[in-house]
Amino acid sequence: MKKITLVLDGSADRPNAALGNKTPLEYAKTPALDGLFQKSTGGTVLTIPKGLEVGSAVANLSLLGFDPHTYRGRAIIEAAGLHMPMNEDDMYIRCNMVTFEGDSFETSRIKSYSAYDIATQVAEPVMKELAEEVFGGEYELHYCGSFRNILIVKGGKKLYPVDFEPAHDIIGQDIAPFIRTEGKQAKFFELMKKSYDFLKDKGIPANGLWFWGASIMPEIKGDTRGRVALSETLLMDGITTIAGLPNIGTEREGRSFDDFLEEKLEKAVKAVREYEDIYVHIQETDDLSHELMPVEKMQAIESIDRVFLKPFLESIEDDYTLSIASDHFTFSDTGSHGGEPVPFLFYDSTDEKQQDGRFTEQDCRDKHFEVTAAQLKGMQHN
Repeated sequence: MKKITLVLDGSADRPNAALGNKTPLEYAKTPALDGLFQKSTGGTVLTIPKGLEVGSAVANLSLLGFDPHTYRGRAIIEAAGLHMPMNEDDMYIRCNMVTFEGDSFETSRIKSYSAYDIATQVAEPVMKELAEEVFGGEYELHYCGSFRNILIVKGGKKLYPVDFEPAHDIIGQDIAPFIRTEGKQAKFFELMKKSYDFLKDKGIPANGLWFWGASIMPEIKGDTRGRVALSETLLMDGITTIAGLPNIGTEREGRSFDDFLEEKLEKAVKAVREYEDIYVHIQETDDLSHELMPVEKMQAIESIDRVFLKPFLESIEDDYTLSIASDHFTFSDTGSHGGEPVPFLFYDSTDEKQQDGRFTEQDCRDKHFEVTAAQLKGMQHN
């Protein structure tokens, strides 16, 4: 029996005034998703164990069936996804190109955590110049595409952990309360200020860097026989690289979401024929939440239902189980993450259920059935 997992990254949300005080899942027209829900077991799943970082790394490790407690920060996972050299003695830090508003670095607030998803061709030459002018010695700044960069701190393992607030969690807030001028973090805020001074007059959407996700080498282990992932993000590329799990990507940048989904569908249909355990991850809903775009997030959910899910379900010829879940909450009114249990459904083509409702946050809560990610994964094998 085929085992399929579909993760709609950050799709879980809270009511938003732009959607008539409904969540994007509640507002969206999703006949395929709702029809499947009514034949499934529904409830909520805890993807982020207490005390662990609230975000896609921990949540997807959990849903993949790996131990999320092995997580040691985000940046090195993305570095692995880029096949950068891995060194157990170094520390790796994620650096977002961001758009600040304000008269100086110290008095700024983050207006966009991704510099409005800056184009690679615009960002790359400037970042190469920045790496040469501002960074050097024990610091290596590597540009990774769009707004993403990785800072390698040579011999920095001894500094770990170093805590920073993720840029997407403090959109619109003054950064002053988060700046540290003493201790081991001070040097990194000095580098952020120097980067701001360098970028502010370059005439591009990004006028600064924001560091977060400081990390060291993790150990991600698990049985990957017969398994495959379909995902595009650096984070998922890194998780699968470290775990030794095959990953099939689809290019998203520079094309419509529907075009992307059509190609993703073709690859997912092929994967179901060739593998036994298929993990499909779709990022768009999370990105739109971080950009505070609830209407567009709702529309993306409708596209996933219409362009991907309906024809995908129609294409499956074998008996199968299918788990669908958000990996975590992402709030489209603030751009921040939430770690509370997320909605899920579990469908078994050999044991269809009957239940009322739709695949929404509240309808899943109303089922009063909460599981851990490990238990959800176990349902596929029972």
